[in-house]
Amino acid sequence: MKLVQEPKVAAQAFEAGETDYAPINSDLVDKYKKDDSFKQVSDGFLFYISINFKNEDLANLNVRKAISYAINRKDLCENVLKDGSQVAKGFIPSGLATSPCGVDFRKDSGDFTFYDKAQAQDLLNEGLKELGKSEITLRITYGTDKSPMDVFSTYLQNALSKLNGIKIEMVATTKQDRIYNKQKNGDFDLAVTRWGPDYGDPTTYLTIALSTNSNNYGKWSNSEYDQLVGQVGVESDVNKHWQEMKDAEKILLDDYAYIPVFEKGAATLQNPKVKNLVIKPCRTISFEYVEKTE
Repeated sequence: MKLVQEPKVAAQAFEAGETDYAPINSDLVDKYKKDDSFKQVSDGFLFYISINFKNEDLANLNVRKAISYAINRKDLCENVLKDGSQVAKGFIPSGLATSPCGVDFRKDSGDFTFYDKAQAQDLLNEGLKELGKSEITLRITYGTDKSPMDVFSTYLQNALSKLNGIKIEMVATTKQDRIYNKQKNGDFDLAVTRWGPDYGDPTTYLTIALSTNSNNYGKWSNSEYDQLVGQVGVESDVNKHWQEMKDAEKILLDDYAYIPVFEKGAATLQNPKVKNLVIKPCRTISFEYVEKTE
């Protein structure tokens, strides 16, 4: 392996036989997707939309639902990103944790994201009626220095612009400025962001939304949720612990506190002679069992 910034350079080194592993980006997927060396793996990051609840327009549930229903996540993953990213069906990514019975959390907890442009328009119309407005203007804030934030943001802009009654403004900045200036100070409407798990348990995501969490920049607050996640932290019964986490995610996403969009994938080139290279969703590559056959 070589640590290089440019995927094209990594691919060239791989083709020259200098390396056995190379990460590539969506621009190169079509070129290599039929090769035996092409593999897609989970990158471990959930990409989602953070919502500023201090914005009176976004405080309206129907407006938030309309935004979520307007996003064709499948099209974004398969035809734009093309790197193995998959539709985020909830706030807890797939492959992170399994139940006491061995069922993946995402499969056990169910689906919370859907695409329906007509319904998105109906929801927005209802939201605008409740707000007493004919149109709202929303800013999409994103960092341009972390791929694929710009692609994600542009896709979101196009999706929302197709709805009658929303005007979109783009705020391009750096990741550091987005987080520590704009989001931290509440100077945003919709922020395109991501979260990678610090450990293999749903609470690494669920705790973000606690009213006391410093990462809860959108200031969503729900006392029932706070109490339930607090109970999760001390629950000794593994089955109750699991159910409480499912209940917490449902509260979070039924209120559209955050809008999950996709689970980031990574497109790679791997020498077929290399076996047992383990890539885990917590952003860990394990070489413990790896071997190269002749």
